[in-house]
Amino acid sequence: MPHQVQSLEKFKQLAIRRAASASSTSSSEAPIELEVPKPNGIKAGTDKNDAKDVSKPDETEDEEPCDPGMKTGIKDLYSGKEDKKGRYQWQETEPEDLGVAVENDKTAKWSLLVRHVKVYQDPSKVLAIHSIVVQSPLLKKLLGSVLKNYPGITTDLNRLEFSGKFEPLIHRWAELQAAIAKIGDETEEQRTTKEHANLLQSILVKEFKDLIDTSQDMKNKRVMTYEYLWTLFQPGATLFTRQDGQETALQLQSTKYGQDAGGNPCFWVVGKFVDWDGSSFGTSQINVSVSAYVGTRSIPHLRVFPLEYHPKAEEVKARLIERGSKVEELAGVNYKAYDGVAWHWGEFGSKNKYQVKGRIVIDTYGWNHFDPGHAIYTTRFATNDAHDSDGESDDGDEDDGAIAEGAESAEDDDYFEPGYDDYADGMPLDGHFADEEDAAKRPPLTTEQKLICTPLLRGYSLKNKMWLNFFVNCVKEIEWQKDAFDRLVLPKNQKELILGFTESQQEHRAAFDDVIEGKGRGMIILLCGPPGVGKTLTAESVAEEMKVPLYMMSAGDLGLDPRRIESKLHDTLEMCTRWNSVLLLDEADVFLEERSLHELERNKLVSIFLRVLEYFEGTMFLTTNRVNTFDPAFASRIHISLNYKELSNASRRTVWKNFLDSSPQAHVITTTELDELSRLNMNGRQIKNILKIARLLATRKGTKLNRDDILTTLEVTQHLHNESQVTERTRGTLYG
Repeated sequence: MPHQVQSLEKFKQLAIRRAASASSTSSSEAPIELEVPKPNGIKAGTDKNDAKDVSKPDETEDEEPCDPGMKTGIKDLYSGKEDKKGRYQWQETEPEDLGVAVENDKTAKWSLLVRHVKVYQDPSKVLAIHSIVVQSPLLKKLLGSVLKNYPGITTDLNRLEFSGKFEPLIHRWAELQAAIAKIGDETEEQRTTKEHANLLQSILVKEFKDLIDTSQDMKNKRVMTYEYLWTLFQPGATLFTRQDGQETALQLQSTKYGQDAGGNPCFWVVGKFVDWDGSSFGTSQINVSVSAYVGTRSIPHLRVFPLEYHPKAEEVKARLIERGSKVEELAGVNYKAYDGVAWHWGEFGSKNKYQVKGRIVIDTYGWNHFDPGHAIYTTRFATNDAHDSDGESDDGDEDDGAIAEGAESAEDDDYFEPGYDDYADGMPLDGHFADEEDAAKRPPLTTEQKLICTPLLRGYSLKNKMWLNFFVNCVKEIEWQKDAFDRLVLPKNQKELILGFTESQQEHRAAFDDVIEGKGRGMIILLCGPPGVGKTLTAESVAEEMKVPLYMMSAGDLGLDPRRIESKLHDTLEMCTRWNSVLLLDEADVFLEERSLHELERNKLVSIFLRVLEYFEGTMFLTTNRVNTFDPAFASRIHISLNYKELSNASRRTVWKNFLDSSPQAHVITTTELDELSRLNMNGRQIKNILKIARLLATRKGTKLNRDDILTTLEVTQHLHNESQVTERTRGTLYG
């Protein structure tokens, strides 16, 4: 019974408040008669037997039946009382403890609304600011300049609200103080603006003075606690970190406290950097975590920190800008040398590292095309950023819905084109990877964009035969062997024929088209002859003379599985066509040999090779030691066939002289001794090996290369050269 009386009292109070509210809005309305319910939910004027369950709809109210959803009107439902888990049921009656909305036309006139909440765990205060709503248009205008380009803030909204840790106002505290100090008092608008600004300033000082002073004190001493890290990182600031051990600058996007992959507490920093996606320059994001720590830590010792706190900030900045210029220069397809570590993604996000020393092809579009699982995606620059005439960049493009962010109004925001969509699961928006733009049409990177360029380039190692991530700092210019083609021991007419055909095919590829478009544009050159007569050197010299990549491949590189062979062969031929490279298929006997009814597996390989070869558009050299077992289908596809004979004495003399002259190591071999060496029945590869060993022997003794070194080497290695009489033959002539 006491509970029922208490419920009646609550109902009376609610009814009185509603009646007072209604009378204040319209004095002409008739007085409201209160109908006080009796205990147990029985209405006044009825007896207990007439009572009905008020929680159920009154079916008698509908005089006529109606199909579901066809009655015009709105039926309001209200949430009931929540249980401990926050669950509730919908009901027809309004909650009993429903209050009156306090933000209305009366509160809209105030320049600021400050919401307070009770504080339970801080003995020094009982109330804290929950949020601040800026309603003053003059104050919004002032904050528009202070918070310009701050992500997530649009100051010209009808309701500009700050809450949480009030990061925008804390991060731009110095700018806010300076802006308030600059406000004049010549006009009424200026005086009113200053009054409103002083109100906001007084609120913030009262609430956050200790936080701001503590943070600034630690910044001055170049240390920071884990709890105050968020005050150190202002969105848009330039950060310093290391990516794969390389110095890297980032532009800060956002921060938050969270957990790392192991569930340990950490502070997450999201930054963006400039990268090349094979089509154009744009920005990508990277997440860097700072593990939780106790006490203070030196700011430069953090895993990531603002660049201004680096002890050699200007030197680092200059190096990064120079590296960014190199990244811009290497956009597109570039044939370079490399000496350093490179890596590729392995299983479970690991990085497989390789030591690479040799020539590489830098090609991000090729990376995306041939390894789409690790394709590079970027968001294109804002239009104003890409065409800044003064070299300055606001970098207002954001990767996550940033088109509506910033202090300017939406109509003033920079427009940008995303090349890839975050919601497309890493797929290009138009369904294909765009090839690189014309470098002449591409706007140059600004200094700020060069500063935050990636330290990585994507390309292909010709020696390792792998797509890898290369470090920009390890990329070098190629030291060309300018006289390689001149030193090739071949008849002059053959050399001119090979080089002329190859150069013409590269420059006028379309002129070689077949009846079917894209078919028959390639140039196939067959080099036949015994080992060591210069077949491989011919292809190498041609590539060196033309300054194009040389892709060397053998049957063993393709494997044995027909399905994988076709895929790998197709990719290889497509890469060589794209790079205008020379393809050398060494020891191609397995493909050239005539097919047999008893070798079905090899027949598959030959058929695959012939089919793929039809659409090859580059230059291919085939080398073989056998010429009598050609498959007829291959004979019709070969454009030039050159037969290499055993080296003559004159040719061998030239080979000996070339190898001796090309070495930086001095020698004392005379012309007479050189003539005698040329009479030895040796091929070019054997001569190279003999001289290599003899040089090592001379180096060990600390003398110049001489006849004794070569004699000793010949005696030790005679069993390798099919020259059983080499000792007797040479002792009486060369060394007699």
